[in-house]
Amino acid sequence: MPSRRKVKKQIKKETNLLIEDAFIESINGDSKESKKMDALIDELIDKRFDLISKVSNYPNNGKRAEVKEYFKGIKEDLDKEVNEYTKKIGHVG
Repeated sequence: MPSRRKVKKQIKKETNLLIEDAFIESINGDSKESKKMDALIDELIDKRFDLISKVSNYPNNGKRAEVKEYFKGIKEDLDKEVNEYTKKIGHVG
């Protein structure tokens, strides 16, 4: 099981990349596209805080297998969200 610190860094890294892509699309697009990307950036930031909160509030009294399963679920959520937002931004992934 990776440390909570490493999981948090992975969440921040992947969401930062998506935020950067959305910001670039916002700058290069028209005003309608810009508003759409700004809303997407806000959603990404909220999702990032939710995932980091889940990492911070893990079941520390649980068995090792339960904790591993909990972190596995967080990583699956992150992967799902990354794929979803990549499609929303307009990248083929």
